[in-house]
Amino acid sequence: MDQPQMSLKFAASISALAIVASCASSAGMSVIPATSFQMGQTIDYGYGEIDGPRHEVIFRQDFALARTEVTVGEFRKFVATTGHESGGDCNVYTDTRSWHVDPTRSWENPGFEQDENHPVVCVSWDDAVAYANWLSEQTGIAYRLPSEAEWEYVASTGGIEGDNGIVDHDEANIGLDPCCGGKTSGRDVWIKTAPVASFAADRYGIYDMRGNVWEWQADCHQDMYEGAPVDGSARTDCETPDKRSIRGGSYGDAGDYLSPRYRLPGPRSQGYFTVGFRLARTINEN
Repeated sequence: MDQPQMSLKFAASISALAIVASCASSAGMSVIPATSFQMGQTIDYGYGEIDGPRHEVIFRQDFALARTEVTVGEFRKFVATTGHESGGDCNVYTDTRSWHVDPTRSWENPGFEQDENHPVVCVSWDDAVAYANWLSEQTGIAYRLPSEAEWEYVASTGGIEGDNGIVDHDEANIGLDPCCGGKTSGRDVWIKTAPVASFAADRYGIYDMRGNVWEWQADCHQDMYEGAPVDGSARTDCETPDKRSIRGGSYGDAGDYLSPRYRLPGPRSQGYFTVGFRLARTINEN
């Protein structure tokens, strides 16, 4: 093949990649190519076996994941535009009391100071879905919450661990170990939330998958993976469909909570002062 033909084919290939990247980056997203991986691992943290069995998930299509969590400023724009009223009670803990709903807390007042570029918290799963639906209507692009499989694949292969093999205060905004509470150390100078993208991105160009705030997933929550989809889509058939999965750890967590496989359930209608969300979308939808 002569040089002009090679140049034309190379240019066409680069152009096609640019179109995909442009579509994905309209909301600051990274494209994750279709692949497969082994998801889950049966673990007993002291209250029975969960998070198994280990099983293969095969992604048939590329997907995109937001590079950052949705910020206070972005959520504020949504509320100002739509008049959306968050009905989610905000769960908090204090030095003297374990998890409880505090009616004075909200995404506008989580109980600590936040700038517009901090990740929004005290938002329910229903709030997050409402935001995704609104952004989809505004842009004509189908945004959604990530599935647990998508999130776990990116978190487990992102490679943000430090030289000691763990995610520590130089890699993320995390807290005390054992749980719970904020801690400053190394590059981590935040007791509560940090501005998004304050730490290095992972190999996909995605920030804060571990630490800063937990993230709502699209899936309903079931302790074990029997019957879960193996194509990377979100699980919709659970014994408790009102419970949704949360992943990633937060500014108040360390240790096992930062594992890419660790997951917790949360009522879809309530928020937490340690939980936010990021968006995803499917690429090459038919």
